Amino acid sequence: MRYLIAGTFALGLSAVAAGSAQAQSASNPALNAPDQVAWQLFIQVNSRAGGSNSVFETWASDTDTFQPNPQFPTAPTPPSLRRPVLPQVAREGVQAAGGLLPALPPGISDGVTEETRRNKATFDFIVQNDLYKVSGLKAAFGKNLSFPVDAVEVKANWVPVSAIPAFTNNRVTIAQVPQLYHVNSAGGVQYALVAMHVISKLVPNWTWATFEHKSNPARCDILGCRDAFGAQQAVVPSNRTAGQGYPDCVKTPALAALLKAADIDPVYENYCLKGSQADFVDNVGLDIRVGNSVTEDGFVATASCMTCHGRAAWNKNGQATSQAGFLSFSPNGPIGPLGALLPNWYWSFNSQPPIFEGKPGLTRTATSADFVWSIPFCAIDDTQSPVPQSNCAGK
Repeated sequence: MRYLIAGTFALGLSAVAAGSAQAQSASNPALNAPDQVAWQLFIQVNSRAGGSNSVFETWASDTDTFQPNPQFPTAPTPPSLRRPVLPQVAREGVQAAGGLLPALPPGISDGVTEETRRNKATFDFIVQNDLYKVSGLKAAFGKNLSFPVDAVEVKANWVPVSAIPAFTNNRVTIAQVPQLYHVNSAGGVQYALVAMHVISKLVPNWTWATFEHKSNPARCDILGCRDAFGAQQAVVPSNRTAGQGYPDCVKTPALAALLKAADIDPVYENYCLKGSQADFVDNVGLDIRVGNSVTEDGFVATASCMTCHGRAAWNKNGQATSQAGFLSFSPNGPIGPLGALLPNWYWSFNSQPPIFEGKPGLTRTATSADFVWSIPFCAIDDTQSPVPQSNCAGK
């Protein structure tokens, strides 16, 4: 099965992962076994799609989606690459909390490019609701939008193959790259996949998981790595010194069986689950943090996929209401949002908390993009003539 069918996928998780006590006991795997579901999704989006391509490379990029005439690809397409959005925003500075965020110094993401891809269900929802253009956002202001349960998005980070030795602190040679990495070409340059976010609408607030290549030098820095399903060492603490690298994430028998049964390139066995997220806080009230050393370079310590994406919104003019989810800054750089969403991100009110639906004095100031940042960031401004290119168009 090449494309995700949410119902059969969710119901079939336990059967596919037979032999795993965790899988067999989880009545709702997306919430009760998020690491297992993360790997199921990873295998599905990276299964073979003809030639050397993976399934996610047959999906629509931001470039395909956010244009005057959106088109879903009919065949695999080269990576549609741009500079990573979050580290770039963090380094160049953004307006937040009434002040300019200080620029961060160069980090691991220098030389990295990224792309966002979405499956047909996600693409169709954006296009059918006119969420790819500013006029559509203005028309949708105030509506409660929710993607279908079979929606899936991928954010992939790539490094030129020629730069992999330096990127890995010489742990990998150029000659080793084809045996260790998924590789694709764009603009005559070969790129190696070094990191990937995978999100799905299997639960209302989406499932969140981030993967890194085993040779990424900062893979488990700061937050450590956690994988209760696929790694024999379920918890890997961070090193005292950053950028030193970590041992291979040796796979459990359950994950090894899934990989062996899948139609997937063996190079994907070299990728590790950094962490997954299914809620804003844990059962003792602590904010849950998940951050990729490449994608969230510069603010891994205060990164929460769910909370950050929960700020994806636009105002009545069809403009994003915040930049990259940043709230404030410290002497050490930007502080990402953590914990539950705040009502003042979406409402103005003339009363004191608690704030709840139907409370008098609530005025809508922003409309949720249902956790999808690409909508307010990438929508083309069709109120101008000629229509300028999307901010997210790949090169």
